[in-house]
Amino acid sequence: MGPENITILAGGKLWTAWTRVMVRASFQEAARSFQIDGAFEGGGSATAWIFKAGTEISIFSNGDLMCRGYVDRYQPKIAGHKSATFSASGRSKSQDMIDTSAVHPTGHFKDKTPDEIGKELDKYGVGISTDEKLDKVPVCRVTPGESPFRVIEKLCRDQGVFPVGQADGSIKITKAGKVRHSGSLREGVGIAGNILEGDADHNHSGRHSEVIVRGQRPFGHGDDALEIEGIARDAQVARYRPIIVINDADTDKKRAKKRAGSHRDREAGNSLKANVTTQGFRDDGGRLWEPGGLIFTESGLLDVHQDMAIETVTFSQVRREGSLSVLSLVDPRALGGKGNKGGSAGSAWGTDAGGED
Repeated sequence: MGPENITILAGGKLWTAWTRVMVRASFQEAARSFQIDGAFEGGGSATAWIFKAGTEISIFSNGDLMCRGYVDRYQPKIAGHKSATFSASGRSKSQDMIDTSAVHPTGHFKDKTPDEIGKELDKYGVGISTDEKLDKVPVCRVTPGESPFRVIEKLCRDQGVFPVGQADGSIKITKAGKVRHSGSLREGVGIAGNILEGDADHNHSGRHSEVIVRGQRPFGHGDDALEIEGIARDAQVARYRPIIVINDADTDKKRAKKRAGSHRDREAGNSLKANVTTQGFRDDGGRLWEPGGLIFTESGLLDVHQDMAIETVTFSQVRREGSLSVLSLVDPRALGGKGNKGGSAGSAWGTDAGGED
């Protein structure tokens, strides 16, 4: 598979003197990141002005937007008379909701969903959306100095969803599994396989026999307000290994139980991870790899035979060379998705967490 056609707009103008481009997108992060390596075009000073701090960068691959954000860092480098190069790096537009403090007239919200609260805190034009049916939060108070992202992230964690950075710089509140990629990732030789390199991690050290979520309401009295508890059990953990999670937002028994189940499922999902390098930026149907997307992964040596969710994808291309994608994969439940179908990890390291809550 040949290289993709990479297009870079710096401050709205086409820039072509790049030698390497990298874009990283993660389901666990609200901002994508990029790095552009290149040669000086028009001299060092002219290039420095093109990539000055805060310059808006848009990176496209075959016309598909991969990342839109701002330059954070510019690093020129010389090696005697042999070479003169630079790197420009940054993150998507949502960085402003991550790095700054929330400013709101009252810092108090009542009976609003996480996306509604996010929209009120979005003074930056980032854009907050969701494809989930979110519960209203009875009471939410912003801690002085807290970032808008931190406010949203806490509320999302309570509901088992994720604030994910999008290619256009916005944030979407979602779960894994909304996209199924065409084809599969396959171990093999030649056309039989498309996994160039891979490794897996079957790791049960982060799992617990039961997850106990405890919290309180900011108002009221009695057990229903002051002694709230929800429990979820993992049937795959035979030994007594409990964990207590303190809910730092307003909750009730129903929401505490839901969070306990989500926490247990994330632990089970995180017990199976894999990293796969594959040629190109796209699945068999021509779609760019997408964080949260599902792809069936088949590898006897890695002992993975199931749907996996893309946690992170790193796209990289060196000019005139092939395009590579490094996919960090995880069992879908780690990202709020449903249990795998169509296969399983090796039975010795099963990820099933079935059991009564």
